[in-house]
Amino acid sequence: MSRGLANERSGEAPLPLARQELQRIAQPPEYSPSRADRLYRPLSIYLSIPLARRGAAPNGITVGWIVIGLCGAGCLVSSLWIVRIVGGLLLEFSYLLDFVDGEVARLTRRSSTVGTFLDLMGHGLIKTALPLAAGASAFVQTGSRFMLLAGAIGAVTIGVGDSLRFHAACASGRLGTADLERAAHAHRRLRELPLARLAGNLFEHGFESPGLFGLVLLAALSNRLALLTIYWMIAGPIWICLRAVDYSRRLRVLDGMPAPDRTTAPAAAHPE
Repeated sequence: MSRGLANERSGEAPLPLARQELQRIAQPPEYSPSRADRLYRPLSIYLSIPLARRGAAPNGITVGWIVIGLCGAGCLVSSLWIVRIVGGLLLEFSYLLDFVDGEVARLTRRSSTVGTFLDLMGHGLIKTALPLAAGASAFVQTGSRFMLLAGAIGAVTIGVGDSLRFHAACASGRLGTADLERAAHAHRRLRELPLARLAGNLFEHGFESPGLFGLVLLAALSNRLALLTIYWMIAGPIWICLRAVDYSRRLRVLDGMPAPDRTTAPAAAHPE
Protein backbone atom coordinates (compact mmCIF):
# COMPACT_ATOMS: atom_id res chain seq x y z
CA MET A 1 0.00 0.00 0.00
CA SER A 2 1.86 3.09 -1.23
CA ARG A 3 -0.97 5.61 -1.07
CA GLY A 4 -4.04 6.38 0.99
CA LEU A 5 -3.94 5.68 4.70
CA ALA A 6 -0.28 4.69 4.59
CA ASN A 7 0.60 8.32 3.85
CA GLU A 8 -0.53 9.34 7.36
CA ARG A 9 2.68 7.94 8.81
CA SER A 10 4.88 10.11 6.61
CA GLY A 11 2.89 13.27 7.38
CA GLU A 12 1.30 13.49 3.94
CA ALA A 13 -2.42 14.11 3.59
CA PRO A 14 -4.19 10.77 3.22
CA LEU A 15 -5.79 10.14 -0.14
CA PRO A 16 -9.36 8.85 -0.09
CA LEU A 17 -9.84 5.24 -1.09
CA ALA A 18 -13.03 3.34 -1.71
CA ARG A 19 -14.21 1.22 1.21
CA GLN A 20 -13.88 -1.92 -0.90
CA GLU A 21 -10.19 -1.22 -1.50
CA LEU A 22 -9.57 -0.48 2.17
CA GLN A 23 -11.41 -3.66 3.12
CA ARG A 24 -9.21 -5.66 0.74
CA ILE A 25 -6.11 -4.27 2.45
CA ALA A 26 -7.46 -4.71 5.97
CA GLN A 27 -9.01 -8.15 5.54
CA PRO A 28 -6.87 -10.39 3.30
CA PRO A 29 -8.18 -13.98 3.16
CA GLU A 30 -5.16 -15.42 4.97
CA TYR A 31 -6.13 -13.49 8.10
CA SER A 32 -9.59 -15.08 8.28
CA PRO A 33 -8.96 -18.84 8.54
CA SER A 34 -11.98 -19.54 10.76
CA ARG A 35 -15.62 -19.58 9.71
CA ALA A 36 -16.42 -17.68 12.90
CA ASP A 37 -14.52 -14.72 11.44
CA ARG A 38 -17.38 -14.20 9.00
CA LEU A 39 -19.58 -13.09 11.90
CA TYR A 40 -17.21 -10.29 12.92
CA ARG A 41 -15.37 -9.13 9.79
CA PRO A 42 -18.43 -7.46 8.18
CA LEU A 43 -18.78 -5.28 11.30
CA SER A 44 -15.15 -4.71 12.27
CA ILE A 45 -14.28 -2.86 9.06
CA TYR A 46 -16.71 -0.06 9.96
CA LEU A 47 -14.66 0.59 13.10
CA SER A 48 -11.25 -0.05 11.56
CA ILE A 49 -11.43 2.51 8.74
CA PRO A 50 -12.46 5.51 10.92
CA LEU A 51 -9.92 4.58 13.59
CA ALA A 52 -7.16 4.21 11.00
CA ARG A 53 -8.03 7.59 9.46
CA ARG A 54 -7.75 9.18 12.91
CA GLY A 55 -4.33 7.65 13.51
CA ALA A 56 -5.36 5.23 16.26
CA ALA A 57 -2.51 3.07 17.54
CA PRO A 58 -3.12 -0.66 16.95
CA ASN A 59 -1.45 -1.56 20.24
CA GLY A 60 -3.68 0.93 22.03
CA ILE A 61 -6.73 -0.81 20.55
CA THR A 62 -5.31 -4.15 21.71
CA VAL A 63 -4.89 -2.89 25.28
CA GLY A 64 -8.41 -1.47 25.05
CA TRP A 65 -10.07 -4.76 24.11
CA ILE A 66 -8.11 -6.60 26.80
CA VAL A 67 -9.41 -4.19 29.44
CA ILE A 68 -12.96 -4.39 28.06
CA GLY A 69 -12.81 -8.19 28.03
CA LEU A 70 -11.60 -8.34 31.64
CA CYS A 71 -14.32 -5.88 32.67
CA GLY A 72 -16.84 -8.11 30.90
CA ALA A 73 -15.59 -11.10 32.88
CA GLY A 74 -15.81 -9.08 36.08
CA CYS A 75 -19.43 -8.16 35.36
CA LEU A 76 -20.33 -11.86 35.44
CA VAL A 77 -19.75 -11.91 39.21
CA SER A 78 -22.56 -9.41 39.80
CA SER A 79 -25.73 -10.58 41.51
CA LEU A 80 -27.76 -8.55 39.01
CA TRP A 81 -28.91 -10.41 35.89
CA ILE A 82 -28.73 -7.31 33.69
CA VAL A 83 -25.13 -6.64 34.70
CA ARG A 84 -24.19 -10.21 33.78
CA ILE A 85 -25.83 -9.65 30.37
CA VAL A 86 -23.75 -6.49 29.95
CA GLY A 87 -20.68 -8.57 30.79
CA GLY A 88 -21.49 -11.06 28.04
CA LEU A 89 -22.00 -8.23 25.54
CA LEU A 90 -18.72 -6.59 26.59
CA LEU A 91 -16.93 -9.84 25.84
CA GLU A 92 -18.43 -9.91 22.36
CA PHE A 93 -17.41 -6.29 21.78
CA SER A 94 -13.93 -7.09 23.05
CA TYR A 95 -13.61 -9.86 20.49
CA LEU A 96 -14.84 -7.56 17.73
CA LEU A 97 -12.08 -5.10 18.63
CA ASP A 98 -9.62 -8.00 18.46
CA PHE A 99 -10.23 -7.94 14.70
CA VAL A 100 -10.07 -4.16 14.56
CA ASP A 101 -6.52 -3.85 15.95
CA GLY A 102 -5.09 -6.06 13.21
CA GLU A 103 -7.06 -4.32 10.49
CA VAL A 104 -5.87 -0.90 11.67
CA ALA A 105 -2.30 -2.23 11.79
CA ARG A 106 -2.52 -3.39 8.16
CA LEU A 107 -4.21 -0.19 6.99
CA THR A 108 -1.55 2.00 8.61
CA ARG A 109 1.40 -0.40 8.19
CA ARG A 110 2.03 -0.41 11.93
CA SER A 111 2.21 -4.13 12.64
CA SER A 112 4.67 -5.12 15.36
CA THR A 113 5.83 -8.12 17.35
CA VAL A 114 4.80 -6.25 20.50
CA GLY A 115 1.27 -6.19 19.10
CA THR A 116 1.38 -9.95 18.61
CA PHE A 117 2.59 -10.43 22.17
CA LEU A 118 -0.14 -8.21 23.60
CA ASP A 119 -2.76 -10.00 21.50
CA LEU A 120 -1.75 -13.46 22.69
CA MET A 121 -1.42 -12.31 26.28
CA GLY A 122 -4.89 -10.76 26.15
CA HIS A 123 -6.50 -13.96 24.92
CA GLY A 124 -4.77 -15.93 27.66
CA LEU A 125 -5.89 -13.52 30.37
CA ILE A 126 -9.51 -13.35 29.30
CA LYS A 127 -9.92 -17.07 28.62
CA THR A 128 -8.50 -17.90 32.04
CA ALA A 129 -10.61 -15.24 33.77
CA LEU A 130 -13.92 -16.52 32.36
CA PRO A 131 -14.19 -19.79 34.35
CA LEU A 132 -13.01 -18.01 37.49
CA ALA A 133 -15.65 -15.30 37.04
CA ALA A 134 -18.38 -17.81 36.18
CA GLY A 135 -17.47 -19.89 39.22
CA ALA A 136 -17.52 -16.82 41.45
CA SER A 137 -20.89 -15.82 40.01
CA ALA A 138 -22.28 -19.28 40.72
CA PHE A 139 -20.90 -19.07 44.27
CA VAL A 140 -22.63 -15.71 44.79
CA GLN A 141 -25.92 -17.16 43.57
CA THR A 142 -25.76 -20.58 45.27
CA GLY A 143 -23.38 -20.12 48.20
CA SER A 144 -21.65 -23.37 47.23
CA ARG A 145 -17.86 -23.28 47.51
CA PHE A 146 -17.77 -26.19 45.11
CA MET A 147 -18.48 -23.66 42.35
CA LEU A 148 -15.23 -21.87 43.17
CA LEU A 149 -13.36 -25.16 42.81
CA ALA A 150 -15.15 -25.91 39.53
CA GLY A 151 -14.22 -22.47 38.20
CA ALA A 152 -10.59 -22.95 39.20
CA ILE A 153 -10.41 -26.34 37.45
CA GLY A 154 -11.96 -24.81 34.33
CA ALA A 155 -9.49 -21.92 34.39
CA VAL A 156 -6.46 -24.21 34.70
CA THR A 157 -7.55 -26.56 31.93
CA ILE A 158 -8.53 -23.77 29.53
CA GLY A 159 -5.34 -21.82 30.22
CA VAL A 160 -3.05 -24.83 29.84
CA GLY A 161 -4.98 -26.28 26.92
CA ASP A 162 -4.80 -23.00 25.04
CA SER A 163 -1.02 -22.87 25.51
CA LEU A 164 -0.47 -26.35 24.03
CA ARG A 165 -0.31 -24.90 20.51
CA PHE A 166 2.71 -22.82 21.53
CA HIS A 167 4.37 -25.72 23.34
CA ALA A 168 3.93 -27.85 20.21
CA ALA A 169 5.31 -25.08 17.99
CA CYS A 170 8.37 -24.70 20.21
CA ALA A 171 8.92 -28.46 20.35
CA SER A 172 8.75 -28.70 16.56
CA GLY A 173 11.03 -25.72 15.96
CA ARG A 174 8.29 -24.22 13.78
CA LEU A 175 7.10 -21.05 15.48
CA GLY A 176 4.76 -20.27 12.59
CA THR A 177 1.41 -22.05 12.33
CA ALA A 178 1.49 -23.25 8.71
CA ASP A 179 3.37 -26.53 9.24
CA LEU A 180 1.28 -27.48 12.26
CA GLU A 181 -1.91 -26.74 10.32
CA ARG A 182 -0.80 -28.96 7.42
CA ALA A 183 -0.12 -31.71 9.90
CA ALA A 184 -3.55 -31.12 11.40
CA HIS A 185 -5.23 -31.59 8.02
CA ALA A 186 -3.32 -34.85 7.50
CA HIS A 187 -4.62 -36.06 10.84
CA ARG A 188 -8.20 -34.93 10.27
CA ARG A 189 -8.47 -36.94 7.09
CA LEU A 190 -8.45 -39.98 9.37
CA ARG A 191 -11.86 -38.97 10.66
CA GLU A 192 -14.25 -40.60 8.25
CA LEU A 193 -17.60 -40.12 10.00
CA PRO A 194 -19.15 -36.70 9.21
CA LEU A 195 -21.19 -36.62 12.42
CA ALA A 196 -18.16 -37.43 14.55
CA ARG A 197 -16.16 -34.74 12.74
CA LEU A 198 -18.92 -32.18 13.23
CA ALA A 199 -19.30 -33.00 16.91
CA GLY A 200 -15.53 -32.87 17.40
CA ASN A 201 -15.23 -29.52 15.64
CA LEU A 202 -18.07 -28.02 17.68
CA PHE A 203 -16.48 -29.27 20.89
CA GLU A 204 -13.08 -27.84 19.94
CA HIS A 205 -14.49 -24.46 18.86
CA GLY A 206 -16.33 -24.22 22.15
CA PHE A 207 -12.95 -23.62 23.79
CA GLU A 208 -11.80 -20.96 21.31
CA SER A 209 -12.56 -17.29 21.96
CA PRO A 210 -15.80 -16.98 19.90
CA GLY A 211 -17.12 -20.23 21.34
CA LEU A 212 -16.23 -19.30 24.92
CA PHE A 213 -17.75 -15.84 24.61
CA GLY A 214 -20.85 -17.19 22.91
CA LEU A 215 -21.39 -19.76 25.67
CA VAL A 216 -20.95 -17.07 28.32
CA LEU A 217 -23.52 -14.82 26.68
CA LEU A 218 -26.04 -17.68 26.35
CA ALA A 219 -25.45 -18.73 29.96
CA ALA A 220 -25.86 -15.14 31.17
CA LEU A 221 -29.08 -14.70 29.20
CA SER A 222 -30.53 -17.97 30.52
CA ASN A 223 -29.10 -17.47 34.04
CA ARG A 224 -27.13 -20.72 33.76
CA LEU A 225 -23.59 -19.64 34.64
CA ALA A 226 -23.45 -22.35 37.31
CA LEU A 227 -24.25 -24.98 34.70
CA LEU A 228 -21.58 -23.54 32.38
CA THR A 229 -19.05 -23.68 35.21
CA ILE A 230 -19.79 -27.36 35.77
CA TYR A 231 -19.49 -27.97 32.03
CA TRP A 232 -16.05 -26.39 31.92
CA MET A 233 -14.96 -28.39 34.97
CA ILE A 234 -15.94 -31.68 33.27
CA ALA A 235 -15.27 -30.90 29.60
CA GLY A 236 -12.06 -28.93 30.19
CA PRO A 237 -9.90 -31.92 31.21
CA ILE A 238 -11.37 -33.96 28.36
CA TRP A 239 -10.55 -31.17 25.91
CA ILE A 240 -6.98 -30.78 27.14
CA CYS A 241 -6.36 -34.54 26.84
CA LEU A 242 -7.78 -34.65 23.30
CA ARG A 243 -5.77 -31.58 22.39
CA ALA A 244 -2.57 -33.12 23.75
CA VAL A 245 -3.18 -36.28 21.70
CA ASP A 246 -3.98 -34.19 18.62
CA TYR A 247 -0.78 -32.14 18.82
CA SER A 248 1.25 -35.28 19.53
CA ARG A 249 -0.05 -36.74 16.27
CA ARG A 250 0.70 -33.52 14.43
CA LEU A 251 4.27 -33.57 15.72
CA ARG A 252 4.70 -37.15 14.56
CA VAL A 253 3.63 -36.05 11.08
CA LEU A 254 6.14 -33.18 11.24
CA ASP A 255 8.92 -35.59 12.21
CA GLY A 256 8.85 -36.84 8.62
CA MET A 257 9.02 -33.31 7.13
CA PRO A 258 12.20 -31.36 6.34
CA ALA A 259 13.54 -29.24 9.17
CA PRO A 260 12.36 -25.60 9.05
CA ASP A 261 14.56 -22.73 7.97
CA ARG A 262 15.44 -21.17 11.31
CA THR A 263 16.56 -17.97 9.60
CA THR A 264 12.99 -17.18 8.62
CA ALA A 265 11.33 -14.59 10.82
CA PRO A 266 8.16 -15.50 12.71
CA ALA A 267 4.74 -14.46 11.45
CA ALA A 268 3.76 -10.78 11.48
CA ALA A 269 1.92 -9.09 14.28
CA HIS A 270 -1.75 -8.72 15.02
CA PRO A 271 -2.93 -12.07 13.61
CA GLU A 272 -6.62 -11.28 13.99
